[in-house]
Amino acid sequence: MNDVIQKIGNSIVHHGKQSNRIYLMSLDSSDTPSIVDRLNEYAQKENYTKIIAKVPSSAKDTFLKNEYKEEAMVPNFYHGKEDGLFLVKYLDENRAVNQLEEQCDHILKLAESKEVLKEGIPLEKDFCCRKAEESDIEDMVEVYKKVFKTYPFPIYDKKYIAETMKDNVIYLGIWFKEKLVAISSIEAAYKYSNAEMTDFAILEEYRGNGFAGYLLNEMEKILKDLGIKMAYTIARATSAGMNMTFSKHGYLYSGTLINNTNIAGQIESMNVWYKLII
Repeated sequence: MNDVIQKIGNSIVHHGKQSNRIYLMSLDSSDTPSIVDRLNEYAQKENYTKIIAKVPSSAKDTFLKNEYKEEAMVPNFYHGKEDGLFLVKYLDENRAVNQLEEQCDHILKLAESKEVLKEGIPLEKDFCCRKAEESDIEDMVEVYKKVFKTYPFPIYDKKYIAETMKDNVIYLGIWFKEKLVAISSIEAAYKYSNAEMTDFAILEEYRGNGFAGYLLNEMEKILKDLGIKMAYTIARATSAGMNMTFSKHGYLYSGTLINNTNIAGQIESMNVWYKLII
């Protein structure tokens, strides 16, 4: 069963057994300070082992005095002015230990050593890039199924894709002739002027062509057109390719969310990267 998105008060949370956590995605200021107790009660009721809260720095003290700690910080995250924090509380001490810390550190150092690209790589003949439409949803789901064994959001659900497409998510794809071979999405938080660059999926036989970087460049152009100031991503800490892609495109490392997300069949640690777009 997929994790679900719902409201606690006026705030939006994502939770479930798959990632075994509750994630405060959007805090409504009217819910502080009571949201801290409500998150804790919900996590204990469901036996979750982690609580993570993405909050503005103005809410920091409310969480820190309730046994939260900071795992990542994105400057100017909200409206291009206020910092955004990823604060966490572990309800099982084993979850706070990254068993792959050495591997993750190696990949991070490798990524940060890469020079920023001065220009993007063009697509070869017979490849094209465009925004995905409702008529593409069936093909999108097939790509996601082939690439991800598990995923924290219900991207295998055609109805979910259609709903998010109408709401706040812009899907971008690369096609070889008529075949969809790569996809990504912009999850835009217009009211905060930030956007998560996410859902990158490339069919195995088309990897190594720089498609993730190409998509990222095109996504940034869209953000500029929309007037969105900040872009960020939450990338698998063990994925050398994705971490290098963001580093080479001028994104800065912000922190690692330990044992955070069930993706590709297991709970993994995730790196936060960010870039000021305008």
